[in-house]
Amino acid sequence: MAPELGQLRRLEVLNLSHNMLSGLIPTSFSRLQGLATVDVSYNKLEGPIPDIKAFCEAPFKAIRNNSNLCGNATGLEACAALMKNKTVHKKSPKVVILTLFSLLGSLLGLIVGFFFFYLFPKQKKEKVNGNTTKRCFREVVRCPDGELRYEDIIEATEEFDSKYCIGTGGYGVVYKAVLPSEQVLAVKKFHQTPEVEMSILKAFRSEIDVLMGIRHRNIVKLYGFCSHAKHSFLVYEFVERGSLRKVLNDEEQAAKMDWDKRINLIKGVANALSYMHHDCSPPIIHRDISSNNVLLDSEYEAHVSDFGTARLLMPDSSNWTSFAGTFGYTAPSMYLSFNITFYSRLVYKIT
Repeated sequence: MAPELGQLRRLEVLNLSHNMLSGLIPTSFSRLQGLATVDVSYNKLEGPIPDIKAFCEAPFKAIRNNSNLCGNATGLEACAALMKNKTVHKKSPKVVILTLFSLLGSLLGLIVGFFFFYLFPKQKKEKVNGNTTKRCFREVVRCPDGELRYEDIIEATEEFDSKYCIGTGGYGVVYKAVLPSEQVLAVKKFHQTPEVEMSILKAFRSEIDVLMGIRHRNIVKLYGFCSHAKHSFLVYEFVERGSLRKVLNDEEQAAKMDWDKRINLIKGVANALSYMHHDCSPPIIHRDISSNNVLLDSEYEAHVSDFGTARLLMPDSSNWTSFAGTFGYTAPSMYLSFNITFYSRLVYKIT
């Protein structure tokens, strides 16, 4: 990133998103006191953000998807580790001596570990595999009832026993998990089959990429995920009544859905789509809004789910894609538009 930009004292709007920028933000940016709006999302920037109003009050979407930015802004961690490093550099030779002792201790530990590994290879391997499985889990947001742990999810589902299954789909199976804190979660475990491995991996990553950066009352919340050779799963909030399709197929529940509830449901889905299309950067296209993917809570409030086929519309790039979605829920104009575009491209290539 060019430090010369810090000389533009009258600059008010700065948008450097999607530029593959890396490294630290130049200190000269701290002189941009007239800056009102900034967007450095979708780069590979790291280190502290400039201590000016535009950065400190920037929304999370303007600074997200970077390597390791820190500072006093929404969604960023404080630069505590950076301050520790500065303190260490200022200290005298005592620090050097302590560092040498630490290095010698580490070296001794490596030697002991080396011999231990070869003396007890089987036990060591089992321990490493267990720790790796636990480390695969990562929280996206903190659960209302406390920290979310990998072990609790495995125990709550008895390692994904079929009796906890509450739904199935093309990419995986959804389980109900009741944690020790009595919080109820939905866990979507993806299939581990070689035949569809690439498409499942793409759906898994798509849901994480989309749901990590958005928050809306009508979009299902993602609490965490695990990516591992043994288990790949996503942890969501539990939406009590399940899918709209399930509710409509139950005569007793369908009878309770009067016109007020149905209109409110439609408004909820419309609000979610409006948020994804107009308030997210880049915009998000769900591509599979169906009765299976609209969940209802205890108050019949709608929650859009299943972002496995969703797409981020990147600016200044081609967004051509193959057809995706549930047949029967797609507008007839989409079929016509898709076929005309496909055949026109085919004719162009032949001629």
